[in-house]
Amino acid sequence: MTMTRSLALTVGPRLVFPTIALAACGADPAPVSDATVRDSAGVHIVAYGAPPVVASPLLFPSEPRYRYGSGPDDYAFGGIWRGVLLADGSAAVVDALNMEIVRIAGDGGSAEILARRGDGPGELNLPQGLLALDGGGLLVHDLGHERLTHLDGAAVVREVNTQVLERSLGVLGFDAAGQVLMKSNSYRRGFPEPWLQGHMVRFDLDAGTIDTVAAFDWVPSAPRDGPRNPFMTGGFVTAARGSFVYMRSDTPEVVWRNPDGSPHQIVRWGAAPAYPDEEDWRRFESSLRTSLRPANPHIQTEAEFDEFMARVLSDYEVAPETPLPLVAEVFGDHEGRVWLGHWTADSAAGVPRYSLLASDGAWLGEVQVPEGVRILDVAGHRVLGEFTDPLGIESVVLYDLLTAGSPRGAR
Repeated sequence: MTMTRSLALTVGPRLVFPTIALAACGADPAPVSDATVRDSAGVHIVAYGAPPVVASPLLFPSEPRYRYGSGPDDYAFGGIWRGVLLADGSAAVVDALNMEIVRIAGDGGSAEILARRGDGPGELNLPQGLLALDGGGLLVHDLGHERLTHLDGAAVVREVNTQVLERSLGVLGFDAAGQVLMKSNSYRRGFPEPWLQGHMVRFDLDAGTIDTVAAFDWVPSAPRDGPRNPFMTGGFVTAARGSFVYMRSDTPEVVWRNPDGSPHQIVRWGAAPAYPDEEDWRRFESSLRTSLRPANPHIQTEAEFDEFMARVLSDYEVAPETPLPLVAEVFGDHEGRVWLGHWTADSAAGVPRYSLLASDGAWLGEVQVPEGVRILDVAGHRVLGEFTDPLGIESVVLYDLLTAGSPRGAR
């Protein structure tokens, strides 16, 4: 661990996710909890002085509908990476360590392996992304084999060669025409520009062609040599209801873009800065260990992994005068809502709070997530998550969210 000794003297207040007023496009600041709404050249702009203080729109029940992976006869997950909810009520999960895709029945009572490691049709070599198809199938982005595989159960319906794509591209979702929405996700150090640019891309499955539609600020510049800030800001891109959605984690603004890259909606608000402390570093170290373990299956023993972690951590140094990011992740759900995960240094263990935006930019309120649950996918009132118990055993959980407004809530 590398930590400057002045750190304790520069700690600011914990982030209050947003608090201060923000002027909207030159207009007077919006009243607290009110929104200023306007249209500019076809772009719908919503500006909040502070988000409305409303009851949480969605509530997690005390227990999930099911927990699968911890039972004596359950599939033993090595490292849960991605997961999606399918149209028939089942769920599909990528096990990065075992290099398998596992489907869990809708009642959580059983599971089957849909794809395994290998070089044959439908087999895996570094699955990066997973998308649920409207017809109930699954689209697997396999970086190692440079292909997109359409699975219907364990049967291969179609394989699309993606060698035309950069290996740095990752799948996000689909537009209304069925083209795949993607984003760049590779990183290099020492670039001279203030920000490394990422790109939003459409991939036509039938024609095998790509269309780069927009650039975005992805990660800020860092020295080629020397330590990095472990709490570096960056840009998040997701897909929601056929649109790209973008937020830079140091800027309280979310931008929706059409599949052709043109913006059609912007939501802005105010946010007060917070600064890192020793607890943030501890959580960062724990998060990094959790995320790197399944990503490095070639490291066999814990002693070897400890040595590896020591080398990785030596490359970081906290910058106590630099504010922490505003968000830890951004994702869109099946209904077009956008989930803004409040920043945490240990996002691998799950983001505990989200602010929720409707597809029209309305601020819906905050959602509290049970401790230890990392959200994988949201469809309607169903939430698929990963849960790791104190012994390190990973399991998949499914919650039926409750709707605020009744004593017991309503699904």
